[in-house]
Amino acid sequence: MADMQDMLGMGAMDEGIETNVDIVFVIDATKSMTPMIDKVKNATLTFQDELYRELEKNKRIVNNLRVKVTWFRDFYYDGKYAYGESKFFELPEEKEDFHDFVAGIEAAGGGDEPESSLEALTLAMRSDFTQEGERKRHIIVLFTDEEAHRFEDYDRLVAEASKEGCEPEMYPENMPKDLGGFYNAWYGNAENEGVLGTDGNRTKLDSSGRRLVICAPDAYPWTDMEIDLENILRVELKKGGSGEDLDMSQVYPMIAMSMSSN
Repeated sequence: MADMQDMLGMGAMDEGIETNVDIVFVIDATKSMTPMIDKVKNATLTFQDELYRELEKNKRIVNNLRVKVTWFRDFYYDGKYAYGESKFFELPEEKEDFHDFVAGIEAAGGGDEPESSLEALTLAMRSDFTQEGERKRHIIVLFTDEEAHRFEDYDRLVAEASKEGCEPEMYPENMPKDLGGFYNAWYGNAENEGVLGTDGNRTKLDSSGRRLVICAPDAYPWTDMEIDLENILRVELKKGGSGEDLDMSQVYPMIAMSMSSN
């Protein structure tokens, strides 16, 4: 754990800093993912307690904690059932509502093996993140057991899905053109600002407080992201394993570390 702290630039000067935290969970809800969804669901009622236990080790004080949940399937094959999202829940006051939303997610659908994870991450980055507080953390946590569709394969994938009578009815507007465009949007580069626009084409992701925790296999683009992006941590999962190997006791420290890093 000390090596992780060094990597993230943690130091004694950060101890006791009060922080406003927004966390967006992005959950793969394709048909094989019931084991993973069940593990996340079971974690919701104790999530704040487990997270704060990890934060105590880093002497980080959280002023306000909000959590949001999004789920995704396959935008090319699942039509109007491809995506859903909650509001931001205030914890601990809305703990039960947080649990109930996750409990209502059903594993279904999905077309070919890659999923619409990159589109779902982009939508998560468009969330109405808090702008209040001297120190903010805007954290996105992805759960998937598969690789992602490439943005640049849009035309081909639409054509393949149409052969099965499927249309991308919910495919989001203004997606990146490729992974490089996604990286630019994540970093808030001006030429890709519109990709994340939520208010006057300006992203609400904090430039110094954005963090990404990925629970995903060694597959495109997760292994590349782990190398290419800053402020990203990954929990390795078995490819195609339905998330049965997901251990939430590994996830809490990752989230806490992402909150505690400079």
